[in-house]
Formats: sequence, C-alpha cells, structure tokens
Amino acid sequence: MGKNNLNGLTERNLDRLAEFLKRELEQPGLAPDVPSGAHIFHGSYNDTTLTQDNVSLATRILLGMTLGYIDEAPLVMVYEYRPGRQTVIDLSSNAQKERALSFIQLFQEQSQQEMVAQIQQRVVT
Repeated sequence: MGKNNLNGLTERNLDRLAEFLKRELEQPGLAPDVPSGAHIFHGSYNDTTLTQDNVSLATRILLGMTLGYIDEAPLVMVYEYRPGRQTVIDLSSNAQKERALSFIQLFQEQSQQEMVAQIQQRVVT
C-alpha cells in the first residue's frame, strides 16, 4: 500500500470513527461490544476497498503482536452490513492468534533446518 493510499485509508477511517462515536454518544448500542484499548477498524458492505484494506492492516498488526513488536490489544471491526446497521466483529480471536503463532513457529523450524543443511553442505564439501 503506497503512502497516498495509506493517507486516504487513514482519512476514511477517521471519518468512519467520527460517525461511529457520534452515533454512540447519541444512542449507545455497540460501544459495550468494543473492548477497552481495542484497535478499531471499519468495514462496509458497500465499500469493499475500505474493508479489504482494513483487514490487511489488521492482519499486519496481529502479526506484529504475535512477534512482540506491537503491544497486545484487541482488534475489532465495526462492520456496516446494511445502511445504518452495524455489528462489532472480533478480528483477534484466540484461534487467529494461534494460527499466526503456528505459522511463525513453522517458519522458524524450516529456516533452522535450511540453515543446518547449508552448514552441513559447506562442511562436507
């Protein structure tokens, strides 16, 4: 994602966040479903680009949390599934965190095996 695309995504997310907060102040509904300290992403049935870009961003943050360079926090998406109708979706369930951790562990094991093979190849020749 280029810098301009990231700036555009940030602006669109801030607009959606402002709308969400305004609605919640006027008539609370979804706020109790958003955990304290959560990263909030936005998605919509009629804006697949925003939704996909935010899912991509959320997966990068989840990976960063798994690797330990981003502080652990809930990841949620406020998803508009019909005009004026939204739901909160947990993007950082334990199953997703376990899959990310499994992937990292598999990568580590395969990398270690490849390194050992390279060392052995150099020693034998």
